[in-house]
Amino acid sequence: MSNRELWKGTAIYTFSNILVKAGSILFLPILTRLLNPAEYGIVGLLSPIFQIITIVLVFGLYIPQTREYSFFKDDKEKLGSYLFSINIFLIIIGIIFYIISTSSFGLKLWDRLFDINKVGVVNLKLTIIIGIIGSLNLMANTFFQIKKVYKKVAISSIISFVINILISFYLIKYYSFGAQGRILGIMSGMLFVFLFQYLSYTKEFKLKFNYNYLKEAFIMGTPMILTGIMGNIINYSDRIVLGKYLDLEVVGVYSLAYTGGMVLTVFITSYINSWTPNFYEIIKSNKRDKRLSFNLEIFTAILVFIALIGQLFGKEIIYFILPNSYLDTVKYLPYIISAMVLQGFYQYLVLFLHYNKDSKYTPVITFAIGLLNLGINIILVPKYGAMVAVWSTIISFIINILIYFWIIKFKYKIKFRYFKLIFIYLLTLNPLIIFLFKLEVSLIGIFYKFMYFIFVGLILNYQFDFLSKLLNILRRREC
Repeated sequence: MSNRELWKGTAIYTFSNILVKAGSILFLPILTRLLNPAEYGIVGLLSPIFQIITIVLVFGLYIPQTREYSFFKDDKEKLGSYLFSINIFLIIIGIIFYIISTSSFGLKLWDRLFDINKVGVVNLKLTIIIGIIGSLNLMANTFFQIKKVYKKVAISSIISFVINILISFYLIKYYSFGAQGRILGIMSGMLFVFLFQYLSYTKEFKLKFNYNYLKEAFIMGTPMILTGIMGNIINYSDRIVLGKYLDLEVVGVYSLAYTGGMVLTVFITSYINSWTPNFYEIIKSNKRDKRLSFNLEIFTAILVFIALIGQLFGKEIIYFILPNSYLDTVKYLPYIISAMVLQGFYQYLVLFLHYNKDSKYTPVITFAIGLLNLGINIILVPKYGAMVAVWSTIISFIINILIYFWIIKFKYKIKFRYFKLIFIYLLTLNPLIIFLFKLEVSLIGIFYKFMYFIFVGLILNYQFDFLSKLLNILRRREC
């Protein structure tokens, strides 16, 4: 895959994701006026649940699928049998999981995790369905990404979002469904992706089950179950703990801030999805190719530049577009955005372990980090409030990526320019920028923030000429 294809793929993913995320941002002022913080808190509390269900029920099989495609792509019989073998298993497991988890016994177990009365049994059942559909959609989506069918993924994402928003708005506005209307909207979007992508994906299947294919996929993929669960605990346990110990209004405001921070994952996901095929080709030919480390620097520089927009000017945006009941969002947003930059590091570094079939390390690391994150939240959130969740996430991500750097350096003998990467990251989290995003909304405050933004842009552009790279992405998209 050439650099041109890499940036073209990134551009297509980014363009579609920007439309979706931009639409989400534009919908937030409407949604926050349709839902009060407590109702938004229900959605924020259930979102981690379907995310975790999706990760658990996919059994990490999208990872071996990505790897084995390069070996089977020229043999449709083997590829079709491989895809059928792993997917028929996922479908059967999904059905069994729904039956058990919605039984009286299953509901009692859910009630131990959080108060079902807070969110509603029907909302929980809908969330479980979303998680099951999401696991199958993830397999299809990953397949089309590795196959480089960029337009299909982009179109599916955009239409799914439009359906999601329209149905949510209609059910909340005209039928007063509240949080349940939002959940039904999300499910409708997921169902469209299933019909548009997954059914098309099944055309690649050959109805020939091969136990060895499933077994080999499990050996590589199943370690990612624990990794996915604990990764989601790092990402989402804060909301579950907040929901258990604090009011749903706090969960709603915090969830809204997290939603704003997740906008940064648009570029992260877009780049990693397009970079992965190129990464495998480069590392396969030369494990110490300098492009492997240099691309991380460029990726981080662009990520930081985008992050600063939200950190520096997010406060002004929130004050002007959101209802007064959601203004506390500004307390958490800048820190969450900084944590998302660290998430980008992780997603890049974990590719090295996937290539070397060392997924066995990932669950152990993620389990330890997840327990640390969860422990900090459980012990300190009841006493010190929601800011504990913000800092525990940042600390957990930092420890996580330091461990991955250590493994890559000593096991694979691949080095990075560590001090340069640290310097780039600290542009998003240092005393000066903390002072800036705590400033009251004013013209002089905006001026100071703008000067910092320009200063950082000049530094990064001098080091990497990344502004021209961003322009190249846009030009190639138009070609």
